[in-house]
Amino acid sequence: MATKFAGKAKQESAAEESSSSSQENHSSWVTADSKVAGIMLGDSATMLKQLPDEVFNVAVTSPPYYWVRDYGYDDQIGHEESVEAYIHALMKVFDEVKRTLHPEGVFFLNIGDTYYSGNGQPHGSDPRSSSRNFARKKLRPVDRSGWDIPKKSMIGVPWKVAFAMQQRGWTLRSDIIWNRVNAFVEPTARDRPYRQYEHVFMFSKSRFYSFDRMKLVEEDVWNIPIERNLRTRQAGHNAAFPSELARRCIEVGSPIGGHVLDPFVGSGTTIFTALAHDRNVVGIDMGEDYVDYIETTLQADGHKPTTWHEVKKCLLKPSALWNTWPGNKNNFRKPGKGRAD
Repeated sequence: MATKFAGKAKQESAAEESSSSSQENHSSWVTADSKVAGIMLGDSATMLKQLPDEVFNVAVTSPPYYWVRDYGYDDQIGHEESVEAYIHALMKVFDEVKRTLHPEGVFFLNIGDTYYSGNGQPHGSDPRSSSRNFARKKLRPVDRSGWDIPKKSMIGVPWKVAFAMQQRGWTLRSDIIWNRVNAFVEPTARDRPYRQYEHVFMFSKSRFYSFDRMKLVEEDVWNIPIERNLRTRQAGHNAAFPSELARRCIEVGSPIGGHVLDPFVGSGTTIFTALAHDRNVVGIDMGEDYVDYIETTLQADGHKPTTWHEVKKCLLKPSALWNTWPGNKNNFRKPGKGRAD
């Protein structure tokens, strides 16, 4: 009996230690009007498993693009040996996003493409983005010869990802074009147009879902400049998407008091935007510097620490405005018909 109890004590001690360690990777904040923000430090696919089922009204994210930047940590998504491996890594994350998304929820995915060079390691430096200079130090798979497409080809990564999502049961509802009206010119692009846009794919879990059309500013071409302000410079993130892009996704996909998820939160645009528009939010990232920056900024903005238990408790409660929200599919009106009571 003594041995049995000793073994049980060891198991309980190990479980407590694991729980304590897990909590160290969580940061929880509450606003003056009781909206909450949860920040999780770690691998997105793993951390998402700790979140409850079917709670988020909208997910919005921009994952690392395939071999475009180096965020400085091991096992980062975007540095796989093949496009297929990259897509597989994203699907592991997005499978968990689907599990945590409300049955009527929507998912906005911003993703850019990559060129296949095949000409060996580039030289020189990129003065516009230090996070892209890694290509001068290591040989990327896209710089190796031997692919089954011609050199200088766009790989078509966004659509490969979108097709993989469809194979996993996602409904692709829209390919929104984000026209980056102030995008940088590309000095090396002497024989093609500069890249001025990116895709924002809108997915749903089923044919019927909730969506507030009245909040649309534009239809499927969104003219939004890239943000280059003090906050993005302080965060040290050269590829943060603009708060206006996050706002549009959040407002069409959730009511006030609703729940927002970003599994690749980076420097925190989705977190700050969701809170500013009275939503609850959870963001995940592997970058310690980014998470430190988000926490410092939340504190500077006057938000207070709370517990992870409070964050999860909040997520399990739908918005008080859910039933009356114009975007709720139960409130949709068919042409020529009034809303049913």
